[in-house]
Amino acid sequence: MKFSESWLRELVSPVLSTDELIAQVTMAGLEVDGSEPVAENLTGVLVGEIISIETHPNADKLKVCQVWDGDKQVQVVCGAPNARTGIKVPFATVGAVLPDDFVIKKAKLRGVESQGMLCAQNELGLGEDASGLWELPTDAPVGVDFNAYLGLNDSIIEVDLTPNRGDCLSIRGLAREVGVLNQLDVKAQVCTPVEPSINDTIDVNLHAPEGCARYVGRVIKNLDLSNYIFFDGL
Repeated sequence: MKFSESWLRELVSPVLSTDELIAQVTMAGLEVDGSEPVAENLTGVLVGEIISIETHPNADKLKVCQVWDGDKQVQVVCGAPNARTGIKVPFATVGAVLPDDFVIKKAKLRGVESQGMLCAQNELGLGEDASGLWELPTDAPVGVDFNAYLGLNDSIIEVDLTPNRGDCLSIRGLAREVGVLNQLDVKAQVCTPVEPSINDTIDVNLHAPEGCARYVGRVIKNLDLSNYIFFDGL
């Protein structure tokens, strides 16, 4: 079973590093097969907002963008077809490190200074879309570290559970185990009820009520997945 370390720490968070947590869980009898970061290493990438655009004086396909990084205005030359005023995008600042150890430096593109890079999904190793800039939701907080914004500062840990440890086949069960090991209370999960806006239902027949006394579900329609990222193993 794979689980998110950050999700576990929402319920119980001992003062242990990832490696120490893995060692502790292993010694408790929950064999850990491995762990990996949820995304490739990114540093120096912020949520930025394009506040103005001018045509590049020496190149028809390039644009000179003024970008707000939450603290100051920065000039960036960009060739993305969807670059326009008002959108929020990943902004790799000077000194940022992208996948494959690609370091962002000050540059001059056709004679115009550029201080950073506005990014597409594939340039960050977080998707395959290379058609243009990654447009973020309008409520994305400008200036926030991009890793923090997407919750990428996380590890996926895989445990190989034996048949007698079915109590750990859930994030609550794992949290309870870690809480006992560290003599910590496990936080209760607070789930705010969401009133349904449609009355559609699906017929469900319970053929083994002694094994499943209750089955609960909800019909969801018109779900827009365009602003979400899905990682293998989650």
